[in-house]
Amino acid sequence: MQRAGLRVVFLVMGAVGLSGCAVLLLGAGAAAGYAVGKDSVRNSFDLSQDFVYQQSLAVAKQTGLVTLQDAAHGRIEAKVVNANVTITVKPLTKQTVQLKVRARNAFLMPQLDVAHEVYNKIVERL
Repeated sequence: MQRAGLRVVFLVMGAVGLSGCAVLLLGAGAAAGYAVGKDSVRNSFDLSQDFVYQQSLAVAKQTGLVTLQDAAHGRIEAKVVNANVTITVKPLTKQTVQLKVRARNAFLMPQLDVAHEVYNKIVERL
């Protein structure tokens, strides 16, 4: 039984190591967890696109300087700390939207800690 568990762990570690972009799914399942990429955090919610967009915009204004607001395309760009943050809210189905928060510095290096901080503040409001 323990060996089977170890095999699964090694298979997952190997798959993550071989993929060019390591994405980890955290939580019990896709609906309950969020995905973390090298520069972004994303998740889907059964909420309206407008509501998620408005809450995201409020957090962006609270945490930094908003440089772009495009409600029609569900896109917000802001300067937060020393990172360029892009927040996108896009519909997946009639009832579900995807929230993605991406952060990079001026040299285009990932700033996952900033993305995660902004994401968490948005989720607190949802």
